[in-house]
Amino acid sequence: MYGKNGKYTDKISWYHWIITIVFVLFFAGLTVLITKETLLVLEDDIVVGTLMLLVSLILTGLTILLIAAPIKHSKNVTNWELSYNGYVTTKTNKETNKVHHSEFVFSSAIKCLISPLSISIYQTNSLDTKTRYHKYVTLNIVYRKEDGELDVFRFAHHSEEEIYPWLINLQNHYVPIEITDFELTEVPAIDFLNVVVNEVDRRPYILKDSLKDLGLKLVTNEKPNLYTLAITKRLMQANLFVEKKLGNKLIFSGQFFMMVLFLLLFHNQYNSDETLTWPTKVTFYFIFTIFLTLYLYGVPQLKKRFYFKFAGVFILQWILAMMVVNYGVLNIPEKFEVGLLVHIIMFTLASPLISILAYMIRDIKPAIYHEKYRKDIEKLNQSSTTAS
Repeated sequence: MYGKNGKYTDKISWYHWIITIVFVLFFAGLTVLITKETLLVLEDDIVVGTLMLLVSLILTGLTILLIAAPIKHSKNVTNWELSYNGYVTTKTNKETNKVHHSEFVFSSAIKCLISPLSISIYQTNSLDTKTRYHKYVTLNIVYRKEDGELDVFRFAHHSEEEIYPWLINLQNHYVPIEITDFELTEVPAIDFLNVVVNEVDRRPYILKDSLKDLGLKLVTNEKPNLYTLAITKRLMQANLFVEKKLGNKLIFSGQFFMMVLFLLLFHNQYNSDETLTWPTKVTFYFIFTIFLTLYLYGVPQLKKRFYFKFAGVFILQWILAMMVVNYGVLNIPEKFEVGLLVHIIMFTLASPLISILAYMIRDIKPAIYHEKYRKDIEKLNQSSTTAS
């Protein structure tokens, strides 16, 4: 959603199409090169050729997805507009030309809770390793639906010019406004209404000429003050901390097995200049990027010690795998070992850059176990002890 002056749209912008076309051309070209090389390798080594064909099929699927996703999205366009009476949503189906209108009206609002929202920003050109956040403000408006049930309508923005008209309209419709210092992004949907109505700490908010006291900043290093007590209760009740935490033993065991399999299948894949063939390099980085992503997805927080741990275990596993294959099954050519060692070191050094995949996955589906729940657990345990 983008726009200004209370009018917004999710229509794909022109620069988004340009970026999509560039990525499609890149992946399509890479797919053609790998497929061409696969046809040559299949004649000599069917197993390695099959693996390369699998990589080619995955890249083909990714290319198709990059093309299909924006086309599918462009068939349905949603526009939003703020008015004195409410917030109008208009959904248009470009294929059928059907238009659907819905409106949130301020007259149905009962109360509004203002909460902060921190959106992480990736700045690869910065020497500062601290995570940066873009500060938003979320309006959590409790209202009564047509059937009489209560629900929460939410609107978030980082601009004072876009938030201020909402507050003016709420005040004109005599809607009480409160503010909290806690972010509510981790509160599950089933608990959200109760948290907004009465659970989270809050104080009355008096509309002023400026919204600086809401914490609106362009960029800040201040960590989010997450409200997690509700979700912590639910996770503890279901015992999901133990059931859903990713096991490093399972990940490293699977990784070791893939190392041995990789050595058995690719030990003779090197060029005349004693360097690894590029299909071997692609397969190497593709496979073990998956294991690195799974490992970093499951850790409580991404810190240096986790990278050092992975690098140490990764190198040790390669040494053991080469010993097992070299002395137990076949003799690995020395030029392959040397060429592989270079890429092992390069992979470990590049692991912080590769970890962006783990960041993206955690944003889509956050890891169940997280360090931010620790204080809530201690608080709940103390309450249980006191009650006993």
